[in-house]
Amino acid sequence: MGIKLNVGASPIWDAKGWHTLDHKYKQNREYSIKGDAENIPLPKNSCSTIFCSHMFEHIPHVRLESILLEFNRVLNKDGVLRILTPNLRRIAEAYVQDDLDFFKKARIEDENIRTDLGLGGMFMNFIVAPGQDTALFDRNLSGFITGYAHLYSYDYTMLKILLERTGFYSVEQKDFCESAVEDYGEPLHVIGMDPVWKNFNQEFYEKNGLVHYYDTSSGKYVINFKTTGFDRDPVTSLIIEAQKKETINKEKYNSLNNNSQNYNK
Repeated sequence: MGIKLNVGASPIWDAKGWHTLDHKYKQNREYSIKGDAENIPLPKNSCSTIFCSHMFEHIPHVRLESILLEFNRVLNKDGVLRILTPNLRRIAEAYVQDDLDFFKKARIEDENIRTDLGLGGMFMNFIVAPGQDTALFDRNLSGFITGYAHLYSYDYTMLKILLERTGFYSVEQKDFCESAVEDYGEPLHVIGMDPVWKNFNQEFYEKNGLVHYYDTSSGKYVINFKTTGFDRDPVTSLIIEAQKKETINKEKYNSLNNNSQNYNK
């Protein structure tokens, strides 16, 4: 059948029958793989499905094709790739339409979205956000400027183009928990609680005796629970599924980074 792999799962996620890959692991365990999405330490054609939730927006866009090619390498033919990422079109439409209700719901989904610059600031927070994933230095590489989490956003058309170029077909936008793969019918939730999506915010944590915060003194997150399930953030998420059509040779692949129509290089 093949391995079911959650890429970027985080150390607090677990599901029976699933493997996880995350750079935050300190070491490999039976079903937990310390690794990089560009260099997955698994054989080719070894996975039946890959799930990747809210990771793409943290990746420099010039590296995304390389990651999709690696997903292509480890997936079986017709294997299913399911992706969640902020929905650029939906968020942009809400901004242009001054859709206060949308942004209110988005803020409840993610209470870290900035609100001090109005709807424009909230919109931009989906595209470029502060964090610890990527460091920005000055052009001399001598002065640290800031850290980033979100670096880029996508709509359906953008990801369809990238997926079809990297060996996938049947690229479809899906509704929340809609899938022919049975596992994906279960939303992300806290282990021990009902399998129903709840916004992961401080009100939810306090109501249920859960702890989830970043300790600035230790530089670590303090969390007293684990999660399972898949889809999250139904208001703001773009959900896409695709299947592997053919194996693409990485060495012969002509990246869009080399396209004369953009300035990636």
